[in-house]
Amino acid sequence: MEEYNIKLSPAAERDLKDLKNKLKNFNDLVDAIDELSLNPRPYGIRKVKGFSITFRIRFSSYRIIYDIYDKGKKIVILRIVKRDKSTYKFI
Repeated sequence: MEEYNIKLSPAAERDLKDLKNKLKNFNDLVDAIDELSLNPRPYGIRKVKGFSITFRIRFSSYRIIYDIYDKGKKIVILRIVKRDKSTYKFI
């Protein structure tokens, strides 16, 4: 199976930078993102309603929201946010 390339959006880069000092298990978060390159649709994945290529996975109380481009073997991480009422308002 071919690996997918992972790209972070500017918003996701900011999210990661902010979470680096907040999360005790930050390295586990980075590992979860890296594992998407091998399996872009892991167990527990959910599709974001209203979008054809946008998915989310749960990491603790945070959501990793990303697009999957199968033809180009690319994943774009859109946001990494704590789950609350405004989690999906950016879309």
